[in-house]
Amino acid sequence: MPNLSKCIIISGLIFVLALTQISWAQNPGTVSDPLVSKSYIDHFLKFRSIVLPADSLVNPEPGAMIIVRSGQLRLEAPKGKTLIDLTAGKEISSGVDLPLNHLIIVPDSAEYVLKARNMTMLLASCLLEEKAH
Repeated sequence: MPNLSKCIIISGLIFVLALTQISWAQNPGTVSDPLVSKSYIDHFLKFRSIVLPADSLVNPEPGAMIIVRSGQLRLEAPKGKTLIDLTAGKEISSGVDLPLNHLIIVPDSAEYVLKARNMTMLLASCLLEEKAH
């Protein structure tokens, strides 16, 4: 009986050591095993500077992130639809100018229209320049 319990304890220790070695062998977050791929970062977190002339329109896509640096950009949205102001932690409804220097995200695929009331400069991610009219 004592030999059986020693054998079970030794087998358990070998199993635990083997699992530890397997987990140490993986290096998540390295170049060979990234936590997030570079293409994802390049696509979603690369902000570009865009200048909109007065009275131009932009139709942002879902997931677009916008920071208005100067000028006035007014939201026109379907009833009940809002953009998310991540900086202030609140929703922005239709007919309101987007606040300056706040990170705004487009949460869904509603037909949002952003209208530049005067010359406006944005930093934007996931906003195609071809979408600006």
